Amino acid sequence: MKRMLIVIVLVLSVSLNAQSSIPEFFSASDKQLHIAGCFMISSVTTSYVYNRTADKRKAILVGFGVGMVAGIAKEISDIEHGSPQLSDIAADAIGSGLGAITITFTF
Repeated sequence: MKRMLIVIVLVLSVSLNAQSSIPEFFSASDKQLHIAGCFMISSVTTSYVYNRTADKRKAILVGFGVGMVAGIAKEISDIEHGSPQLSDIAADAIGSGLGAITITFTF
C-alpha cells in the first residue's frame, strides 16, 4: 500500500514538472476524464475482487492494476490516433489509486 502511494506521488511529481502548476493539471478536462475513467474501472474491479476473495490487499492491487492497464492502453492507442502525454498516465494513476483505495473502506 505504501509503495503504491509512493509510486503515485512520484509519477505525479514527474508529470507535473512538465505542467505549469497543480491547479491547471486538475482543471484540464482531459485529465479529469482520465481520472474519472480509471476511478470507475478500478473501483468496479476492486469491488468485484473483494467480493470474490474477501482479501483487501489483493483487491486493491488487482483494482489498481486493471485501472492502470486501461489507462496505459489508452495512451498506447494515442500514439497512432492522438497525442500521448505522460501527464495522462499520472492522471490514470490518481484515478486508479483512488478507486482501489476508497472501495475497500469499511464503516
